[in-house]
Amino acid sequence: MTPQPVVSRAELLAALQLQYEWGADEALCEMPVDRLSEAPPRLPPRLSAETEPKSPYEDLRRVLKSESERSGPVGTADRNASLRVIADAPDLPTLMKLTAAPDDLFLARTATHRLEPLLVADAPFMLVGEAPDADEDRSGTLFAGEAGALLDRMLRSVGLEREKISMAPALPWRPPGGRTPSEAEMQACHPLLLRTIALGRPRYLVTMGGTPLRMLLGPDAVVGRLRGKWTKVSVPGLATPVPLLPMRHPLQLRASAAARRNAWQDLLVLMDKLASDE
Repeated sequence: MTPQPVVSRAELLAALQLQYEWGADEALCEMPVDRLSEAPPRLPPRLSAETEPKSPYEDLRRVLKSESERSGPVGTADRNASLRVIADAPDLPTLMKLTAAPDDLFLARTATHRLEPLLVADAPFMLVGEAPDADEDRSGTLFAGEAGALLDRMLRSVGLEREKISMAPALPWRPPGGRTPSEAEMQACHPLLLRTIALGRPRYLVTMGGTPLRMLLGPDAVVGRLRGKWTKVSVPGLATPVPLLPMRHPLQLRASAAARRNAWQDLLVLMDKLASDE
């Protein structure tokens, strides 16, 4: 008999980490389970169609589920109703409640935490980040881990502090395994991002990465072509378009010295704009 190799603790941990990144969220035992022997659950009596109250957020949840899973087309009336629900949110806590993830929303079911925006009064600009990475998903904090450390260094280099800046994620939930968000997922979360910006009423927007840029300027927007140049984006609920500056994501600064030079140049463009308001 050929002896089996002994698996090291590091290899076991690596295998568990791989399953986590692939979206595995449940451990199955090796023993068979007789489901028929289990007692049937006792459900409360269902209300009739005439008396059952309908949640005002039902259309929104159905749109999010359908668009994130590509489970079928959504009627124009349903989508318009869901957009009105988001557009009427008077403040950030209400918006978070309106868009609380239902159990059947795929992204919310596989993510560990939902990232919530941080709106700071009189902030010089709003920073819109990528879809959550592994560190953000584990902590539930915007720009956590290495990305947060790099962002803090970037801001401090020009005399800015993270605590005084409004921030929002492009998508609240991390796609399984950290894959790139699909067009359907970005489209489903697009109204939420727009309403977050409208509630923050920023003087300027700074996007970091390709996902928020495509969500705000269209699928053809590329950071490499637009970075360092001011453009404008129309946001429902705001009287005038908001100036927007595309930048690279902090984690992309590790790629090369040229990426770091570009980031410094973009920060100088941002500071010139802020100084012109003083």
